[in-house]
Amino acid sequence: MSSEPKLILSPDLGEFFRTAVGEAANDLGLQLRDETEYYLVNLLCEQTRVGVGPMPGDQPLALLYKRALEASDVERVRLYKDLGDLALYVAGFFAEFIERSLVDTSYYIAMGGNAYHSLSDLMGAQRQGQAFAKLYVDLAQKFSELVGLLNEISARSRSTPDSHRELLHLYERWVRTRSERLRRLLIDKGMLVPESDDEVLQ
Repeated sequence: MSSEPKLILSPDLGEFFRTAVGEAANDLGLQLRDETEYYLVNLLCEQTRVGVGPMPGDQPLALLYKRALEASDVERVRLYKDLGDLALYVAGFFAEFIERSLVDTSYYIAMGGNAYHSLSDLMGAQRQGQAFAKLYVDLAQKFSELVGLLNEISARSRSTPDSHRELLHLYERWVRTRSERLRRLLIDKGMLVPESDDEVLQ
């Protein structure tokens, strides 16, 4: 049985994603600042617009980073934001694509986190930019956790039949990534999953 995406029937996408982000953050024990939650909800809403938003393979992160370094200050702000958003969205919703590519999720986390850190520095140097600087610092510092949160939302948005093949695939992904979210999913499905590599070797 193949998994199919769930149809979103909510007339208010903002409210739908606000609920999705809130529930996933609560289940993961992740505390989000209001500004950070708003940013994530807005980012997700943007991706529902036809022809808008990043897709896997659209633009190499390294190329965006190079363009940002060579750009003027005004253009650099936009490019760092695009880079951070791209890395966050792709790592959050296209984990399987990343696993088949030449880089892993940690590359996206490093590039996206650094982009938001750089953006924070740029905004902090501008008049009245302190609020934005704090937002981007928070996004940078929580980048890995935010990727996990988007992974959780992505997983909930599709049906997940417990076939043996899918369970094996889930376990193989956990072996490669050691994701705490994947470990909990495996435990929920009845598998005994060690907490550390030492337990695997015993």
